[in-house]
Amino acid sequence: GALLSAIGIAGMDRLVQRNVLAMSGRAVEAAGDVSTLLLDKTGTITLGNRQASEFVPVSGTTEAEVADAAQLSSLADETPEGRSIVVLAKEKYGLRERHQGELSGAEWIAFTAQTRMSGVDVDGRKIRKGAAGSVIAWVQERGGEVSADADTLSNRISEAGGTPLLVAVEDTDGARVLGVIHLKDVVKEGMRERFDELRRMGIKTIMITGDNPLTAKAIADEAGVDDFLAEATPEDKMALIKREQAGGKLVAMTGDGTNDAPALA
Repeated sequence: GALLSAIGIAGMDRLVQRNVLAMSGRAVEAAGDVSTLLLDKTGTITLGNRQASEFVPVSGTTEAEVADAAQLSSLADETPEGRSIVVLAKEKYGLRERHQGELSGAEWIAFTAQTRMSGVDVDGRKIRKGAAGSVIAWVQERGGEVSADADTLSNRISEAGGTPLLVAVEDTDGARVLGVIHLKDVVKEGMRERFDELRRMGIKTIMITGDNPLTAKAIADEAGVDDFLAEATPEDKMALIKREQAGGKLVAMTGDGTNDAPALA
């Protein structure tokens, strides 16, 4: 018993030297038996500073219209991505950065991990911005149709490893997609070599992301992970952990966001 405690303490000391905080010696001992490692993509596999880089309009819409709607619908989105959309609209398109208190009678829709959308209802318009699947569902629920070029633009961005967010509006002309926001992120240097090493140790790696399957596959292929879970909600992460555990796997999870909290627990 004393020997095991000494081993645990020694292991914790070595981790501290590498800037890793272990909560107990038992955790250090269990880490040696991990067979499945789940990794949140943003900030773990990628640099995590995903930023809006461009607004791409669909046919019949201008960049300025997309930028205006994107900025308005992002004012209730406090994520770094949401703030980057507001800044891009201001810096690239000359739109003054507006604030929620300025718009009288506006109803704000905050971004959540469950809805994966944010927006605003103001002046007879409902504007939404978010993950493609969520926005498409929102448009279709209101009787609108999604143009083919919205899919084409989204796929082009996804296949390049970017993340497409759709911007949509419902007004007197009905519900429709206005355009696509291109978010960019970068895979950390040396990730493929690290995953190769984990594979040699017999550890299966699974990347978890809220991105669509095309973007997730592009990032997973570049990083070299064994598998991925796309368009994941906090509930999806928990379900994946339970499935792996039901198969007799000892599962470890890494992540740095509040959306990871249930899975990390």
